[in-house]
Amino acid sequence: MGTAHTLDDTRKMQFAGIYLLEYMINHPKRFAVLLLNEEADLEPILEWLLVREYVEIKDDANYLATEKGRTALTKFMARYADFLNIYDIYCAVDLGVGEFAFAAYFDYPDRDSWKHFLAAERWEDLRVAVANYRGIDPIEIVFMSYLSENRFGRDAIGWQFDLLLGSVWDEILEVCDHALRLDQLGYEDADGVVAGETVMRDIVTQATGLLIQLKQHENSIAKGIHHDGAASEPAQGMVAPVDLPEHSADDYERFNDPDYRPQHWDGRWHL
Repeated sequence: MGTAHTLDDTRKMQFAGIYLLEYMINHPKRFAVLLLNEEADLEPILEWLLVREYVEIKDDANYLATEKGRTALTKFMARYADFLNIYDIYCAVDLGVGEFAFAAYFDYPDRDSWKHFLAAERWEDLRVAVANYRGIDPIEIVFMSYLSENRFGRDAIGWQFDLLLGSVWDEILEVCDHALRLDQLGYEDADGVVAGETVMRDIVTQATGLLIQLKQHENSIAKGIHHDGAASEPAQGMVAPVDLPEHSADDYERFNDPDYRPQHWDGRWHL
């Protein structure tokens, strides 16, 4: 096992803070200054956001997001969209045959059948390995994957406590610690040793080609056109894996360069 990952209180507060900002802005949810019952567990997060002017107290009654808070959420959501559209493709890779689950994405008509397909044991999650390869904080990648999988829920009793102090943060660190590493991707064949970095470059190249195909297919669906010219409707209940119009095929080609970052991934995200 490699070096254990750590998450200090400030970083945890940043993740919890952006999660709470999203709830306040997008749903929208108002929190009274006098927090009652389970919502009292959110006070440290709201106070942290208040000191940094991401929220304000309106009419001595409620916490409300400020313009600074809305700007911060917009930047994070752009980064999160890039994660879904670019990095999530590595969530299920069959290393034995060199196949990506996302190659079959449009073959599944609904979310349940897609999730069942992803649950097959043959798939390896390479998102942390790709993050390390590209110099991206793997904890952020796993946090975003938990968001996309609804692992941070607001329906369960006690979610307010779990947001900052729950075991989910230990789970995220455990995922990072036990994820496949670059050196574990290496192997030896008749011609000698193939380094993990070499394997990863090949994986990224294949993923880039697949992203371009998915983008082209998605564009065809958006226009209501199959490859044979027949009219079609987008699959119901599906979220397109590639949905950033600013990315062209040339943009995706640049992802083969391990030093390349999408425009929203310059530097480390923080509040």
